[in-house]
Amino acid sequence: MSNPLIMRFLKQPATIIGIITALLFQVFFSLIWITGYDHVTDRVDQLPIAIVNEDGTNAQPIVDGIAGSLQFVTIQDLQLENAKEALEHREIRMIINIPQGFTGQISNPSAKTELHYFLNESNPQMVSNVMQTVALKVTAAMNTQSSNSALSHTLDAMNLPQAQAEIIKSAASSRISANVEIINPTTNFAQTMVPLMIVTASFTGAMLLAMNLHKASSNLSGQFSKWNRFAARFVIMGGTAVLISLVGTIMVNSLGIHSNRGFLLMWLFEFTVILSCMILAQFSLLLLGDAGGWLNIALLSMQMLASGATIPRDVLSPFYNWIGPFSPAYYAVNGMLDLVIGGNGVWKDMFYLLCIGATIAVLSVLVTFLRKETRISREQEPVSVNA
Repeated sequence: MSNPLIMRFLKQPATIIGIITALLFQVFFSLIWITGYDHVTDRVDQLPIAIVNEDGTNAQPIVDGIAGSLQFVTIQDLQLENAKEALEHREIRMIINIPQGFTGQISNPSAKTELHYFLNESNPQMVSNVMQTVALKVTAAMNTQSSNSALSHTLDAMNLPQAQAEIIKSAASSRISANVEIINPTTNFAQTMVPLMIVTASFTGAMLLAMNLHKASSNLSGQFSKWNRFAARFVIMGGTAVLISLVGTIMVNSLGIHSNRGFLLMWLFEFTVILSCMILAQFSLLLLGDAGGWLNIALLSMQMLASGATIPRDVLSPFYNWIGPFSPAYYAVNGMLDLVIGGNGVWKDMFYLLCIGATIAVLSVLVTFLRKETRISREQEPVSVNA
C-alpha cells in the first residue's frame, strides 16, 4: 500500500466525514451516558412507594414508622384500587398494604399475620430487584419490632437469662410474613430487553435511512423541486416503516416474544415508533444538512438513556429525566413493556408518539419552506424524451 494512495483517501470528503462520525460516537456516548448515569445509586431513594393503610388509625404509627425507615418517596393518600392503577402505569414502583386487623394480630404473641406487597415486573429489571429487597427488609424490621414489643415485658417478669430470652424472641420473630403479589410477572429476561432493542434498532435504522434519503435528495435537486423531493421522502419513509415494522414484529413473535394484546396491535405500535423515529432523524438533516447526521448520533444516545429501558427514569440525572417525555423512545419503551410483559397504557403512548411525529413533521415543512434553493437553470432541467 503506497502512501500516496492513503493521502488520496484522506483528501476525500467521505473519508474525513467517516473519521469524524466515528469520533463523535465516542464523544457523544461517553458524555451523555456518563453524565446521565452519574450517581444513579444515590438517587434510588427517588423511586415512589405507596403505603396503603386499611387498618385505620390504630395502624397509623406503623405506617409512619415504615415511611420514616424507608429511604424512598412514600405516598400515603391512595386507596388500594387507585394505588394498583398507579402501579400498573408505573407511576409508583411498589405498594405496601397493611390489611384490616393487622395491629390486633401483631399485639397477640400467639397470632400470625401478613404484610401485603404488590410489585409490577413490567419495569426495568432494577426496579423489581430493589423493591423485592425493600419488601424483605420491611418485613424483617416489622418482625423484630413486634416480637420485641410483645415479649419484652413477659420475659422480663420471668427473670430468664438473657441468652434464653433472646432464643425465645428469635423463635417469635417470624410471626409476620410477606405476601408478595406480582402484577405482570415475567420469567423470560429477553422480554425486558425487547423495549431497548426496539428503540435502538428503530432510531439507528432511521438515522441511516435519513442520511441516504438526504443524499438522494441532493443528487436530484437539479431535476425536481424541493417540495416534490420533500413529499417523496415522506412517502418512502411511510412505506419503509410499514415494511420494517412488519418484519420486526414477525421476528419478535417467531423468536418467542408474544404480545398479550395481539399481533396486530404490536405491529401497529412498532410502526408508529419507527415512523416517529424516521421523522425525527430526517428533521435533523433538513435542519442542518449533512451535519444533521452528527446530531442524530447525540439523539440516539440520549434516547437510549432517557427512555428508561435499562434503569427507571426516576433515578436519572435531572436533565435526562426532564427531556425523556419529549422523545419517541420514552413512549416506545412504555408501550413495548405494556405489550410484551403487561400493562394497559399502549394507546396513550401511541397517541403521544403520533403527536411527536406530527409536530416534527410540521417543523419539517416550516424548515423546507424557509430554505431557499437556487432556481433550476435551463441546463439543469431534465431532457424531454420528445425533444
